[in-house]
Amino acid sequence: MTQVLSSEEIDALMQGLEEGAIDLENVDEDLPGAAEEKKVTPFFFGQKTSIRVGAMPGLDLINEHLASQLSFKLSQKVGREVHVQPKTTTNQIFGRFLHGLDPPIFISILRVEPTQAMSLISIDGDVMYHILEGFFGGSGESERPYRNFSTFEMKVINQIMDVTREQIELSWKKLDSSFKLVLTRWENQPQFAAVMPLDETVFLISFAVEVGDAEGSLTVCYPSVILELFKQQLKVGFQQKDQVEGSSAWIDALVHQLGMVSLRVSPVVSSEVMSVQEMIDLKKGDIITLSHDLSKDITVEVEGKTKFLAQAGIAHGKKAVRITQIVPEDK
Repeated sequence: MTQVLSSEEIDALMQGLEEGAIDLENVDEDLPGAAEEKKVTPFFFGQKTSIRVGAMPGLDLINEHLASQLSFKLSQKVGREVHVQPKTTTNQIFGRFLHGLDPPIFISILRVEPTQAMSLISIDGDVMYHILEGFFGGSGESERPYRNFSTFEMKVINQIMDVTREQIELSWKKLDSSFKLVLTRWENQPQFAAVMPLDETVFLISFAVEVGDAEGSLTVCYPSVILELFKQQLKVGFQQKDQVEGSSAWIDALVHQLGMVSLRVSPVVSSEVMSVQEMIDLKKGDIITLSHDLSKDITVEVEGKTKFLAQAGIAHGKKAVRITQIVPEDK
């Protein structure tokens, strides 16, 4: 318990300090716990701290949208069903990430504009061999050879990966319209893809990819500066804006597509009733008498439902109808 000194004790203490009767160097040794070793936590100021990638719903939305688009676009490109699903988003030291990549593997090395930072996209060899086989019309059942990709195969893979780069770029343009991924080169050996300091903290966005019986991962590796740059937008910034603008654009596109659908429009001159036997007895040259007065409005059906009333006549030398009334939905 802390003891409070009286005014007399404080005066005596001050006098002792002035006269040199109290040795300050030995004071700490007389205090309780002074003999215990002080614990010091080392801190390296040159090491970048990892970024917490959790609690970023904006990043989750981007990944889900990207996975959906990649599934559709890659399937369309290679002529085989490709399933892509978001897997994990984690922090890791760049050197450890490279060490975990096992050949055969395809690595795209890209520059992120306008930041000029470097990023990587890697895809497992098992998946890419099946994609290649589908691209060239194979059955997808042949056994994968245990070798690195040839130069020709790498060029074909790069064309296929153009689709991936394009979709990643479009997804991140939601945050910044100037966001762009520029291909600098590609590699099939991880040790040649060290485009950042090995001790740099990076964040990895992994997707599970399925092509036939083959399963693997597609991983996008960004430096920490990218997440720092868009951190606030990934938390809350662009979601509400996208929900309004994105929904409006989606509705406009849907309305436009619906407006292009073909419908069967049938003006009905008259509707008559006859027995089955009378219908069976009909033959060429028979006359069916119409009960409807053609001077009055006729009905116009759209896909079998009455939508309009119209007047029959002739326009520009052709038989036509002129809409005179719109039939309400409840009739």
